Amino acid sequence: MQREKKIPDKPRFDYVTQTAYRFLLECGYTRFPISPYDVLDELRDYVVCLPWSEAKKVLKSEDPFHLLQIGAEGRTIRMRGTGMYYIIYDDVRVNSPDRISWTIMHEIGHIILGHLVEFSETSLNRGGITSKQYGVLEVEAHYFVAEFLIPTAILKYFKGITVDEIALLFGVSDEAAEKKYKRVFENDYLPNGEYDRQVIRNFYKFLITETDDAIYRSIYRTWGIPWKAKYVSVCRKCPECYSYIDDPKARHCPYCGSVIERSEMYNNMFERMRARSEFTKIPGTKHYGYPYSDVLIVNGMQHTKITVCPVCLNHEFSGDAAHCRICGTPLINETDRIEDCFSKENGWETNANTWYPDFEKRFKRLIGYRGLLLNEDWVDYDYWEFTKFMMRGTRSGVSMDLHSAILYSHAFADDNDDVYIVTDTAMAAEVIRSEKETVLSFLKKTDDIERSRLEVLVADDL
Repeated sequence: MQREKKIPDKPRFDYVTQTAYRFLLECGYTRFPISPYDVLDELRDYVVCLPWSEAKKVLKSEDPFHLLQIGAEGRTIRMRGTGMYYIIYDDVRVNSPDRISWTIMHEIGHIILGHLVEFSETSLNRGGITSKQYGVLEVEAHYFVAEFLIPTAILKYFKGITVDEIALLFGVSDEAAEKKYKRVFENDYLPNGEYDRQVIRNFYKFLITETDDAIYRSIYRTWGIPWKAKYVSVCRKCPECYSYIDDPKARHCPYCGSVIERSEMYNNMFERMRARSEFTKIPGTKHYGYPYSDVLIVNGMQHTKITVCPVCLNHEFSGDAAHCRICGTPLINETDRIEDCFSKENGWETNANTWYPDFEKRFKRLIGYRGLLLNEDWVDYDYWEFTKFMMRGTRSGVSMDLHSAILYSHAFADDNDDVYIVTDTAMAAEVIRSEKETVLSFLKKTDDIERSRLEVLVADDL
């Protein structure tokens, strides 16, 4: 069939973004960083990828695909007879793993975007298309990589994320992280397409439970490389309670008060590195952030105030209330008033993370009892935290009664896609039952499955 589609005059940014998201969903990825080598494994039936040094031997060519001659870091050719794609990347002049990974993903982008098959012009190469056309396709491929490895739909929900944290979390180079940061947070380009919600849904569990661990592992993969030393303060782990700490200025653990960076004496550098290596193997702890809080200004001072009591789930507070009228729990974070959080008397350093530790203990206890609650025909409903996230939205229209009722809850699903919500109080369970249709509507928004049955159970074991 003759090709009729023409190479566009300018890059199709929205189309590229949604194509990258659709491919992310097809591959089923749920955590970062994403390795291009894993993507190649997904495409192994029709894509072969070789480093230039190996391709030279396999293809018996002095310069496979003329890579060095044209000064390219990677190139893809499609074989007309078989339809197979062959990618060759430069591993001779380029020795940066991050850059090589980006190059491989760039070439995969050309394939997924159909650059080699969809246009009436000749296959992608400098000899068959104009420099302008080549430039358009190159920009699209670069943009594909940026949206696949660092989705804007994900990134725009981070508050205060830095360039260093982007590089570590998504496993990209400093240069790529900086460009992405500027595009999202300085140019304010925030596309919103049909796949955005699904991408956020698939990665939401990772975002709220595993980001610190991912950043930590990225830091210590580069341990000992001089120019990577700046990353060490981005995310550390307490030597006592193993909590992840993302405040680079903290001297003490905000959860247990221990000194973060100890000055143990070692006989030599190798002993120190061996001890550090063993420490990094110990699993760290990610702490759950309290979801219901707001900013309150009192006499020009900024405070954090909760909107749902983490103890009794009351949400009916007067504007100037400082304590819950039912159980007396403080509503304002008193540590906001302390200018120097470090106390020499007890060695503690406090911040908002130490504010209502009972919330985290109670929630983790509910999750910890899942083994006792789990029916043999059930599995964890992995999208429940995302569903709760949508229901908590300021424009969701969900009542505050339901907001508080879902605070301590977990969900399971069975083979019939029925969902079972478990909470730890009869009162919360009754609220969820009374607003069953609202919950069902948000579940449908989450996974597009029509349900008529929803059961709410109380974890009496707790």
